This record gives sequence, C-alpha cells and structure tokens, in this order.
Amino acid sequence: MFPWLKRLESWARNQWVDASVGFILLFTALGDTGDTLFEDLTSGNFKGSHGVLVLGLAHIIRSIPPVIRSISLIFYAESEKT
Repeated sequence: MFPWLKRLESWARNQWVDASVGFILLFTALGDTGDTLFEDLTSGNFKGSHGVLVLGLAHIIRSIPPVIRSISLIFYAESEKT
C-alpha cells in the first residue's frame, strides 16, 4: 500500500477531524436555516440545508465517544505521574 494513502486514511479517520467537520456543518446549516428552522419543521418544508444539519449532528455524535476516551486517557496518564 502507498505510504501517503495510509497517512490520508489515518487523517480521515481521526476523531478530532470528524468532530471539527461536524461542527462546521452544524454551524453552516444553522446559519442558513436558523431563523426558520421550527417553521420549516412544522410545515414540512425541508431543504438541503436541513440535511446538512442532520449530517453535522451525526458527525458530532459519532465523534463523542473517541474524543471522551482520548481526553480521559490524557487525564488518567497525568494522575499516574503524580
């Protein structure tokens, strides 16, 4: 396998990248649909930005467990040193 492909794959599967992409998608979609979100949901007027909002939430939810695990490993390692 090509070495650059392994690096690209590890970057694409990084939980911090996944969380960042999720927040970018979420804030972009909220900026586009934030003022009419509840009206659109009650009337059934769905657009592409609503799908981007759901995709951003899915990215964020998917990245939560690995991020919490990595943060706990950092704090656990620091408590072992002291």
